[in-house]
Amino acid sequence: MGTAAWLDQQLSRSGLVGADNMLSGYVTLTNTNEQNYQVKKNEGDRIYDELDHATLIRAVYSQQQLYEVMCDFWTNHFNIWRRADWLVHLKTRDNESVIRKYALGKFSDLLMASAKSPAMLVYLDNYQSRGEPGQQVNENYGRELLELHTLGIIDGTHVYSEADIVGVAKVLSGWGISWDAGSLHDFRFNYWNHNRDAVSILGGAWKRPARPNWGDYNVNGLADGESLIRFLARHQSTARHLATKLARRFVSDFPSPALVQRLASVYLANDTAIAPVLRELFLSPEFNASANQKVKRPVDWMISALRSTGATVPTAASGKAAKDLRKISAGLGQPLFERVSPDGWPEAARYWVGSDGLLKRWEYGASLARSTGEDAEKVKVNLTALLPTQLPSSSADLVTWLGTERFQLPITSGDAAAICTAIGVTPTGAAGQIASNAKQLQGCVALLLAHPAFQRR
Repeated sequence: MGTAAWLDQQLSRSGLVGADNMLSGYVTLTNTNEQNYQVKKNEGDRIYDELDHATLIRAVYSQQQLYEVMCDFWTNHFNIWRRADWLVHLKTRDNESVIRKYALGKFSDLLMASAKSPAMLVYLDNYQSRGEPGQQVNENYGRELLELHTLGIIDGTHVYSEADIVGVAKVLSGWGISWDAGSLHDFRFNYWNHNRDAVSILGGAWKRPARPNWGDYNVNGLADGESLIRFLARHQSTARHLATKLARRFVSDFPSPALVQRLASVYLANDTAIAPVLRELFLSPEFNASANQKVKRPVDWMISALRSTGATVPTAASGKAAKDLRKISAGLGQPLFERVSPDGWPEAARYWVGSDGLLKRWEYGASLARSTGEDAEKVKVNLTALLPTQLPSSSADLVTWLGTERFQLPITSGDAAAICTAIGVTPTGAAGQIASNAKQLQGCVALLLAHPAFQRR
């Protein structure tokens, strides 16, 4: 098909099968916030279980690989700690109707949906912001909207001021949630909490007049906030901030300014559309030269281990396999949807490369390689299915073939010989030493999962 055609297919998702057909019975994914509030009261863990395991099942099995990766990227960009306050039942709706709905669409639409997400409004306290006379607006969401979601802080500098944060908070006061039966915990503009002052943002680049009378702020209050969100989405600093994060996620911890500038220009030229930016990124010479520059974060590593071994993951959201995988992601240092601060999980290698984290990867890799039993409730692998139809002549050649073909690793002859020695076979001996011996095959796969190059992408 070729790289460009494959990329276009991934961006359009045309003809690619997702994994939602494997999530039968996951009612919380399609529930309203009000319905999930009832689930939370009666079956509290079900909300955690279904969101977590649906995320893993989709990542492991979906053919829409790039879409799932971008869902993860935007989840991290618009991070919400689901255990904060009382919002656990709100995060699922945010995941389905904000992140997954707009992951490959326009950022302006994604930003607007996030700004109106009850989960975000509760997490960053905007639902409690009081802007009426005599009250103090809450600045938490306004600050993170500018610092994390849009304009950003790049190289220690930013274009906005503390006064801009206050202005944004005033304009978005009244953006809250409903307490009415039938729409409980859905978004609602509470006009009586809306601040009515005149506001000027970024030196007048965006501004609105005072809204002194009821009819004015009732009719125009929500529209003012929507206008501000659209303005921020299309600002050149937002373009540069998003371009930097995308390049850092996919190319290098220290992306080149030239690549960032090209991505930002494509973003602005395409009215915040995400797909053209990704196409520019993934067909760039910088991306083409980036193999093995990025360290996999823990969950990235876990998913790649499951995919490359062809693991079978049972779909029961509260089953043993689901519980084990949640425990493993937490043990590796990246529990799903549990980043406490709004900045999301870090991308840079220095946060993830350490003796404890690597030892846990090796431990789980070895455990996965041994998961070959008949227990239907466990994650299982069929290692013989990974072998080539015709075995190569030597054990070292088989290790090299498995490394390059199944795990996509740059295996040197020294690596192959070392793995053979470690599992107790002669590198120059027949490949059947490994292929016909379950213990040796398990050891080989475990060491490939522990290989330094498998920690990178």
